[in-house]
Amino acid sequence: MAKAKPKRHPDPERREGEGTPDWNDIERRVRSLSRHGDEGIRIPRSPEETLAEAQRLAEYYRKAGKPLPDTLAALV
Repeated sequence: MAKAKPKRHPDPERREGEGTPDWNDIERRVRSLSRHGDEGIRIPRSPEETLAEAQRLAEYYRKAGKPLPDTLAALV
């Protein structure tokens, strides 16, 4: 039986109808990358997928001029 791939969430870059990033969603995604996950739930990813997601999320912080959270800083 093949493993089910995790469900992809829409891109958090823009809230629907707004021009600003959805920081609540971005922060939740950052937490899901940590060893403990978001509220104890960690999305199963390969190491390559984890690094790619971390780099993508780090770009949101860099574009906004915000410091990287520790979880992202450790991965990128």
